[in-house]
Amino acid sequence: MSSLPPSGSASHPAPACDYPLRPEPLFVERVWGREDLSSLYSSRPAEPRRVGEVWLTGDQNRVSNGAAAGTTLGDLARQNPQALLGASVSNSRSGTGLSFPLLIKFLFTTDKLSVQVHPSDAYAQEREGSAGKTEMWHVLQAEPGARLAIGFREELTRGPRMERSELRNAVENGEIEAMLDWTEARGDDTFFVPAGAVHAIGAGLVLCEIQQNSDVTYRFYDYNRPGMDGRPRPLHIEQALDVLQWRASGGRTAPLELANALATETAARRCLAACPYFATEKFSLRSPYHHQGRGRLEIWIALEGDARFEAGGEPVACHRGEVLVLPAALHSAWIHPTSPSVFLRTFPPDLEADILAPLRAQGFSEEQLRRVCFPSPPAAVKGRE
Repeated sequence: MSSLPPSGSASHPAPACDYPLRPEPLFVERVWGREDLSSLYSSRPAEPRRVGEVWLTGDQNRVSNGAAAGTTLGDLARQNPQALLGASVSNSRSGTGLSFPLLIKFLFTTDKLSVQVHPSDAYAQEREGSAGKTEMWHVLQAEPGARLAIGFREELTRGPRMERSELRNAVENGEIEAMLDWTEARGDDTFFVPAGAVHAIGAGLVLCEIQQNSDVTYRFYDYNRPGMDGRPRPLHIEQALDVLQWRASGGRTAPLELANALATETAARRCLAACPYFATEKFSLRSPYHHQGRGRLEIWIALEGDARFEAGGEPVACHRGEVLVLPAALHSAWIHPTSPSVFLRTFPPDLEADILAPLRAQGFSEEQLRRVCFPSPPAAVKGRE
């Protein structure tokens, strides 16, 4: 159920990670993938041919620049956790193997992905020795009529949960696909998918997926199609039924514009989605921007244009389709766009301090917060700053 390749050995001395790290992407073949990746990449490896996923920040991705070149992100997280992740993140992950906390992917679809569900941390740790998987999708490109699904149709979830045997029959008969809450996807949409939410992605989409660093997927239904090896892909119906949440939260988010003193001339920011595992903003940069870190890991994902990051004495170019990892030890960086550029910035947050308190201070209502922050935040208490 996990297809992540292993990371490298952790036996070498920890290299410095006080500068922007550029991981090498990994191109992964999928039965529902595509050959044309030109929406993000001007060139690509000849193999694999039908790419469905490009992994950007897993444990197995190797740094391509500077003192840490050749070292995997997983090894850096284990060898130098506080410098890379920050004290709050590394302390919260003690005893978990200290893998890199977030896995960023681009997805390219020409066919439907399986109907599937991901486990919670508790279930995944007990059964798989892994983190659970909560994720979000940001739509980069959508062909007309492209759809995706999160959760069951509303008329089904208004009633009591179906019995396990009924759900199993719906899977075996192929009826579960029609039970899903399918919605049209458009470019620049953002969707949140918590662990336990049944979901599926349709054809004709290019997505950026930001998730916990786990590749544990339980397939309910795969349309009886063969995999890349010509054999049916395995299903995990009983595990999927174990972890399924009948009324899971999630779905399309309603991004919030963030206040920024330099917004008119330098940068525009929007909060796309936030949860205890990650918070993601969309940055539109028009001129040089001095970014202040907050003592924790950040990942910048280039969607449009190019920029040069200057920090730690290591200027690093970042082009469309690439990511840069800004370690916690890096307190600030100058970002010089060579043309108007768009990035996603994601990081493991202190949800209250980094997201909820600033949004409340900006005047957003609790209803607005519930449409971008998951799980739904508790109401602000009297006296909270």
